[in-house]
Amino acid sequence: MSQIAFYIFRFALIVFGFVCATFAASLFLNLLWLGSTEAIGSEGPFLYSTVPIFATMIGYSVFIPACILILFAELTAWRDLLFYALGGAATAVVIIVWKWRPQTEDIDTFAAILATGVVGGFVYWLVSGRSAGLVMPPRSGGPTV
Repeated sequence: MSQIAFYIFRFALIVFGFVCATFAASLFLNLLWLGSTEAIGSEGPFLYSTVPIFATMIGYSVFIPACILILFAELTAWRDLLFYALGGAATAVVIIVWKWRPQTEDIDTFAAILATGVVGGFVYWLVSGRSAGLVMPPRSGGPTV
C-alpha cells in the first residue's frame, strides 16, 4: 500500500470514527432524555426520528474542538482510552460554555451533556483512537537514508 493510499484510509477511518461517536452520543443523550420523561412506552418511532437529528446537531456543534483534539492525538500518537474519554468531556464543556452559554445553573443538564461527551470520546477511541498516529512501516529492500 502506498503512503497516499494509507493516509486516505486513515482519514476515512477518522471520519468514520467521528460519525460513529456522534451517533453513539446522540443515542445516549436520547436514552437519558427518554428515561427522564414519561414516554417510556413509545420509544421505537421516537428514537428513529430523533437520533439522526441529534447526531447532526452534536456533530455540527463539536466539529472544530473535536478536530483539534483528533489532530493532536494523531500527531502525538496518543492511544489512551482516558485521553479520548476526557477529551470528549472537555469538548462537551467547551461547547456548553462557548456555543450555548447557559443562563441557568442546571446541574442535571450539564451532567448529561458531560456524560454524552465521555460516551462519544469512548466510541471514537473504539473505532479510530486505538490506532492513532500509526505510520506505514518503511519498505524493505531499498536503500536507507
